[in-house]
Amino acid sequence: MLSYGLVSTAIAEDRERLREGVRLLAEIAHKHGIPITWAVDTTSAPVVARLLTTFHTEHGDAPLLMLDIRPIWETNWEAARNANPGASTEAMASHLVTMREKLPEYIIRERERLKRTLPWAEMNIAGAVFKNDTFLRALEQTGFRGLWGYHWNQQEVDATAPNVPEIEGSDRGGFGCFYPLEVSASLDAIVARGTPDQSFEKIVGIPYHTAGHLDADAHNLRAALLNGTAQHHYDVYVESTAWNQWLGYVEHIDPLTVAHLGEEGLERLDAYFAHVVSLQDTKPLLLSQMVEDYIEQCQKTEPTAVVGTTTEIREEMSDPKSTLKIFYYDAACELTFIEGDMVPVEIKNYAAERVLQSEANTPVLTGFLPTRHRTQLHIAIVVEATRTMPYGIVVWGDHEGLQLTESNVDDVRWIGEHSLFIRLTLQSGKNEFSVKLTI
Repeated sequence: MLSYGLVSTAIAEDRERLREGVRLLAEIAHKHGIPITWAVDTTSAPVVARLLTTFHTEHGDAPLLMLDIRPIWETNWEAARNANPGASTEAMASHLVTMREKLPEYIIRERERLKRTLPWAEMNIAGAVFKNDTFLRALEQTGFRGLWGYHWNQQEVDATAPNVPEIEGSDRGGFGCFYPLEVSASLDAIVARGTPDQSFEKIVGIPYHTAGHLDADAHNLRAALLNGTAQHHYDVYVESTAWNQWLGYVEHIDPLTVAHLGEEGLERLDAYFAHVVSLQDTKPLLLSQMVEDYIEQCQKTEPTAVVGTTTEIREEMSDPKSTLKIFYYDAACELTFIEGDMVPVEIKNYAAERVLQSEANTPVLTGFLPTRHRTQLHIAIVVEATRTMPYGIVVWGDHEGLQLTESNVDDVRWIGEHSLFIRLTLQSGKNEFSVKLTI
């Protein structure tokens, strides 16, 4: 089953065009039984309050609360630095103590303001651009269950604010739901929290737009509808449900873009939504429902693998070049593989302090020896590493006729007819692994 969540940001200065886009999007989505989660803040909510109330009553739509912690975070950090000149450790400690007090107050205040505009709303999903562990803890403390807005390949440190700590420390990819605090990626966050509290793992991180890892322009609705990539990206996830325990697809559509689509564009959007709901394995949900389902089904971040095709078009090429890729993530890492290569072409390590990727610290697969004896296939693997880190390799091809009998690796999983994925945890130095399969 594929959970489908449609999100629309009902925030804009052009109020008339905003209301027009909200009405158009709602009309088409509701026609196909798709509920919408509307991302609003306390300023924009009054502009669309009547519309959202009607949509909630008639179609079950719900809002999520957009929060911007950056102003309060920067102001407090500057005050902490001024109060502790030259003592960065003391400034950080003071800053975090104050933020643990102020952020819950800010969240509660914003939620109460929105409740005055939308008294029927039961808000337990927030949205944000700037995120960190302290913010996530404050959200859970105030009763929120999920945080929407994680981007694929988002810059992990905000270059415009080099002296502001933890401003986007948790924005860790984002093509699927996960528990952001299950594995801390920041030593500062661990120190600030003390002994990790497992109760903080149950707030769910939600991608801004799932298909971002398949296409950097996936958010370009007009182009996606025109060239058919919207349907293609969705179909990739439908097919990937076969080898995943839980899979969700979150799509963000800007109502201002919808207002500019024109008649042909709206017809294409209508056809796309018709395709989404025509598939039996699709279940349209509000983000709040998706989060509750994820928490119920997945006690920890569920390891997830998606197989998709990316297309490269160059002027010197007569035909576009299509490349099959496997995208994998779990609590500790994200790995990307290209067809034909056993080792990942991209590694994101969330189980330790961030280390810049370079040839010097990239693991090297120095040995891969499969041997067969009667009905048993034995695979010996050797990997050289410069540090402890999560890792994995793929053995391309259809291995669905094999069964695992013995191994000393973290996980072995079959990704349909595409490959056998072997998840490893490396230590510094030479690492030797063994996998035994029966034919």
